[in-house]
Amino acid sequence: MKFLTLKLHGVIDYLAAIGLIVGPLVLFPAETSSLVTAIPILAGMALIIYSLVTDYSVSARRVIPFKLHLAIDFAAGAAFLVLPFLLGLTGIPQAFYLVMGAAVVLVVLTSQTEEEPSAAMA
Repeated sequence: MKFLTLKLHGVIDYLAAIGLIVGPLVLFPAETSSLVTAIPILAGMALIIYSLVTDYSVSARRVIPFKLHLAIDFAAGAAFLVLPFLLGLTGIPQAFYLVMGAAVVLVVLTSQTEEEPSAAMA
């Protein structure tokens, strides 16, 4: 069931980006490798950039199609589900990667791909 509108997806994008940037800085133990910490921060920064140029109502410029945005989201979510095992993560970093990855995939799978006609046009 696809119940997330493009606008709501966009809002979630910016909130997720903040979570990806701030989460590792706040949650990860001090001994966590800089690579493990940097990956979500860079992903969050990239999410802000491609959200700002996605063809939906919460962007600055509508350059890339929303379906391409969804494909990037899905690839990132899948990567976050695989990386903890490739990097040998445990504890909080592992949980963070898995939760963020699952959440992103869930958002993609429940997002509509086109704006709904406004009530005024109905």
